[in-house]
Amino acid sequence: MKRFLPAVSGYAPIQRFEKPTPKIYYAPEWRLDKSGRRDGNLDKYSPMNNYGVTPEKWEYLNKVVWPPNYVVPETGKPKAREVFHVKESVHLHPKKIFPSCFFAQNLMANEAIKQLRHKITKPTLLLAETIEEAVERAADEFKIDNPLESMFVAEAFGIQCKIIKSARRHARGAWHPLRHRYINIFIRLEEGTPPTFKGREPDPDGWEKMQDYYAYLRSRDFKYSI
Repeated sequence: MKRFLPAVSGYAPIQRFEKPTPKIYYAPEWRLDKSGRRDGNLDKYSPMNNYGVTPEKWEYLNKVVWPPNYVVPETGKPKAREVFHVKESVHLHPKKIFPSCFFAQNLMANEAIKQLRHKITKPTLLLAETIEEAVERAADEFKIDNPLESMFVAEAFGIQCKIIKSARRHARGAWHPLRHRYINIFIRLEEGTPPTFKGREPDPDGWEKMQDYYAYLRSRDFKYSI
């Protein structure tokens, strides 16, 4: 008997006795069959293959409409308004944008722009420009009052999108290949007060580390003991 396999890898079908979770949000249908194709063939790294974060996926999140006064089950708080913005095809190495993105996380939009403008480097100026574009979209497109002071940078990261190769000529007929890397800068602004820590969970303090050390000491086992 042939076993039924889901259309998307990683998602198992529900059983007969299970009830599907109700769809509590509205989102337009995303035609995956029209994305990720090059010369008529499906690209390996495309949204249809469930691979990575792409500008199409990021912009699609702006179209999701949640019900009013919706409470997030994980936090128990009302869902804050969010703005997803992406700046595509920026000539920059992905490793150079990471420190600036980590620095700007959990900062208010105006404070992040001010601090990034103070550091006169290419990654910080590009990230500040991207945050300014996101703030402008929040005010004009999503009608959020004073987003510069009421929203903070919840997420900021860069993902490499393409590499353009070239060559440099040297003496005695030597050629050196060059790789020009381009990235997409993703920004997510969230309304409200930013958390006091960066990451999913706060770093443990001294008391928590002491409790973990006590648990380790009490769980020790001596071999061949009485």
